[in-house]
Amino acid sequence: MMGGDQQTFNDVLDLVEAWIPEEAYGHEREFQSELQDYLDYQLNEAQNDGMGIGGMGEQRELPVSTERGKARADVVVDDVVGIELKRDLTNSQRKKLDGQIKDYLREYSYVIVCACGIQDVDGWRRLKNEYEGATGFGMDQQEVVFIHKQKEHFGKDPSELGGNDDGLLGGGGLF
Repeated sequence: MMGGDQQTFNDVLDLVEAWIPEEAYGHEREFQSELQDYLDYQLNEAQNDGMGIGGMGEQRELPVSTERGKARADVVVDDVVGIELKRDLTNSQRKKLDGQIKDYLREYSYVIVCACGIQDVDGWRRLKNEYEGATGFGMDQQEVVFIHKQKEHFGKDPSELGGNDDGLLGGGGLF
């Protein structure tokens, strides 16, 4: 199916951008589980109910897994999109994340890095500048996108936020 991987990525990207964690969990695994459930529902059940995004009459089921494949991304959609979640990204996590992104690009066409809170803003910006917007790391088109979820937005209704959630200095503080 021509363009199917790109459409899957676009749908997943839109959903990850719209996702607001229900709370500031104490462990990354809890964010991972919530995001997996959210994506699975939005890409499969909600779409089949006519409420999800994408599809345009297409009734296809997209597997949404956790820690799948050799590179073991936190959440994987249809073996096409690898998602790495970080809770309160620190300097030491940033160094590990750099290697994880490189590993994921060997296995997935698209990589989404989602930080639920950031402590190392400088490191986040450095990684974002290095990877975001760069395509074609091999023969196939690849893309890496960085999304920051601000802690003060956790548990809020999206209509209360009035915009996207990717700015570092939005509404009442840094993280």
